[in-house]
Amino acid sequence: RTCATISSQQSYRNPPQYDRMSSGTEAMDVDEPFKAEGEATVPMEADDIEEEDIAALESALDEASTLTEEGSPEEASKVLSAMLQDTEKIGPKAIQVKERAVYDLTRSYCASKQYNSVADFLTGETGKIFLSQITKAKTAKVVRQVLDIVCDAAPEQLVMQESVARNIIAWTVEEKRSFLRQRVEAKLAGILYHQEKYTAALEMCDMLLSELKKLDDKQLLVETHLLESKIHFALRNVPKAKAALTASRTAANAIYVAPSLQADIDSMSGTIHTEEGDYNTAHSYFLEAFEQLDQMNAMAQATKALKYMMLCKILDSLRAALQLSSSGNVGMKASKAEVDL
Repeated sequence: RTCATISSQQSYRNPPQYDRMSSGTEAMDVDEPFKAEGEATVPMEADDIEEEDIAALESALDEASTLTEEGSPEEASKVLSAMLQDTEKIGPKAIQVKERAVYDLTRSYCASKQYNSVADFLTGETGKIFLSQITKAKTAKVVRQVLDIVCDAAPEQLVMQESVARNIIAWTVEEKRSFLRQRVEAKLAGILYHQEKYTAALEMCDMLLSELKKLDDKQLLVETHLLESKIHFALRNVPKAKAALTASRTAANAIYVAPSLQADIDSMSGTIHTEEGDYNTAHSYFLEAFEQLDQMNAMAQATKALKYMMLCKILDSLRAALQLSSSGNVGMKASKAEVDL
């Protein structure tokens, strides 16, 4: 009985079919991959994949940087332009080096005050060669960055900034790049706002908003509504400025907003509340803006927010002091219309 039990356990552990597979004569053959008749098997090795050679591009970039430091931005521009006309090296690493070359070329043009050459470069043959090698999303990023470099290099030359932006917009219309055109138009609206061309800036914002609401582009909606609020506030139309700011905040709640943009929204909220006389709420908004700007080490803007905070505290304390004075003996003798706060 015990022997029968052990025999049954052994038969359970080693079924007959597995015993047959373990034998050398009846082992199951492993299927080999299909190979055509006469075809040789070539092993894949890591050495067969050639690494991207970008030594020449990096050397040209270093040469242009040296020329710029030596005070020869025009020579540096020639080196960078020749580098961007290369059509052989279009790998990921080569594209990164060329993107840096685009930004360096823009700075070289700005250093030599050839601002119109920036638009000519982007919309010309050299720019087309490089932009044809990257995606449309990457193109939008590069063009916006170039425009930001130009605006930062010459912040007071608003007429030049407007001219460059309009040339880029004309090129985007010709190339049918709506995504990029909308972003450059938003930048142009900001330039017109700083030029105090409020009517033209407001018209461009209205045109942009009608397109963006159909596309539901939240990021650009936040920026455009914020700019619309600033324009209405400059025109002393506080109700419309408040409505546009509310629309900007509503769109911002659905997406991630960069700290710089959030600080700008908070600063505008504080400005509108200050205009309405709600100094305590305005102080809290300026405090939020100050904390974010301080973390970003944007000292100039953070200092401005700090000054607004102090001003709100002064105005709030002054109003309380004036209300206390008007309720005294002298204030009781005057008429209510003369001292009402």
